[in-house]
Amino acid sequence: MTRTRRSAAIPTLYRLVFLYIEPLSTLTGAVHAHYLQSKYLELTHAASAPGQSVPLSTSIVLTQLANLYFLLCLNEALVLRATDDVKVWKTFILGLLVADFGHLYSVRLVGSWVYWEVWKWNAIDWGNVGFVYFLAAVRLFLLAGVGLEEEDVRLKST
Repeated sequence: MTRTRRSAAIPTLYRLVFLYIEPLSTLTGAVHAHYLQSKYLELTHAASAPGQSVPLSTSIVLTQLANLYFLLCLNEALVLRATDDVKVWKTFILGLLVADFGHLYSVRLVGSWVYWEVWKWNAIDWGNVGFVYFLAAVRLFLLAGVGLEEEDVRLKST
């Protein structure tokens, strides 16, 4: 019995962003959240940062954040490498897009300026807002099928 299913090759741009660039960036975030906690907090919001002495509870939460960033790094790099199935890619990427909106929502307390006053951004603002804008746009393109060329794939059953 032969079945036909529609499939599409994942374009190089999506592979580059989701298999290399984003996992590397989340690994970088994990390293900073765990090993450079004072700097991480100061860049996030200098006025409320505790200085060099990070409270134990804050340190625990930052290490948990680092762990989640590391989980994201591994999941994205490994799950998406394990398949070329566009349905799996789109499902995974949709979850990340929802998380992008949550990530952007989380920085609202800094002030609404953080969403568009690019000239005021520091390194963490570029990561928390600018890079998330970029990733969300690339995710939307993939979800819309931009660059995906469908092809017939014949499956044989024995």
